[in-house]
Amino acid sequence: MKKLVTACVMGGAILLSGCQAPYSGGMIYSNYNAPVDVRDNATACDKRGESQMVNLFGMFAVGDAGVEAAKANGGVSKVGNVDINYQSLLGIFGKTTTVVCGE
Repeated sequence: MKKLVTACVMGGAILLSGCQAPYSGGMIYSNYNAPVDVRDNATACDKRGESQMVNLFGMFAVGDAGVEAAKANGGVSKVGNVDINYQSLLGIFGKTTTVVCGE
């Protein structure tokens, strides 16, 4: 019995340790922005485009959160920087938004 409890505790510790990313969210709720790319600091942020994708239950993902889609949505031709916004609730719902700023 003692070996079983020890094995369960060790297994749980391994499962909960996970990988640490530079921008890691919370287990219950996350809503944060992270920089992706700065291409040209001299480029004015006159136009802004966004693209999104959503994830349900970690099993179904739909949408286009790519830079090209964000550029098209905002009419941006020269990219100054790219940021990402991550939102997640209990791993049930997740949304990723790519934000492109430029001219």
